[in-house]
Amino acid sequence: MFDFVGKFFKGRPEKKATTTKAQAQAKAAKRRPSASRGTTGIKYDAALIDNLEHDHEQLVELFGKVWKEGYEASDFEALSAHLVEFKTLFQSHLLKENVKFYAYLEQTMRTDSHSLSVVREFRRDMNDIANAVISFCKKYERSEYTKVAKDSFKKEYQGIGQALVRRVQLEERDLYSLYAPV
Repeated sequence: MFDFVGKFFKGRPEKKATTTKAQAQAKAAKRRPSASRGTTGIKYDAALIDNLEHDHEQLVELFGKVWKEGYEASDFEALSAHLVEFKTLFQSHLLKENVKFYAYLEQTMRTDSHSLSVVREFRRDMNDIANAVISFCKKYERSEYTKVAKDSFKKEYQGIGQALVRRVQLEERDLYSLYAPV
């Protein structure tokens, strides 16, 4: 019924074992002098975008299990366990994005006030979504509560899922392309 999250990943190109654009950029950056070398700050991580996209895939899979193996199966213990696992991975993903991704972008765009403003707005928007997702997980990770609150769970699950899909699409389509070595 709510397979909108899974549909997002259907038809995506398979990841290849070849060198990615980010890895090639990182190699090129190592060969040329950089103004940021020798200074403190967040370093470029050639594998970061691949790691973040992998997190997205895992999060979507877990979110689908919450529905299919939990809600649809009326197995509220499984629903609770999957929500706890989802919340843990989601929080880890957010830390990675905040500490490595957004901090790096803000550092490299500090002289471009317009771009910096856009990146900060993306970050604030993600923090708002994150607060809603974490609240949802905490609310329903208790199986006895979810069993009683099935109707509200269904409605909130759909809203959270749609917000996450929109955000993942935006990040992967627009935002991640800004991450490059300087």
